[in-house]
Amino acid sequence: MEQMVFNWAVAIAGFCGGWILKIIWDAIQELKKDLRIIDTKMHEDFVRRDDFREAMNGVKADMVELKQDMKDGFTKLESMVNLIYKKIDSKADK
Repeated sequence: MEQMVFNWAVAIAGFCGGWILKIIWDAIQELKKDLRIIDTKMHEDFVRRDDFREAMNGVKADMVELKQDMKDGFTKLESMVNLIYKKIDSKADK
């Protein structure tokens, strides 16, 4: 009788331990699947730091060039406005 109670206790403990281990195993597998999905999405949505710096270096060079072009354009515009002002001023004096 004592052996039978002991066998049942071991069987129930084994069943509960196996059930808990299966729950943990399934949770780990689900987390691995979610991690793979997140890893894939991260590579689609985000830019690596090195790639971003390379892209920004190109943009910075373009901005410097654009700034110089704007300075040249505004210098020309300023000289034209000054010329027009001088012409208007000379006509007003006559």
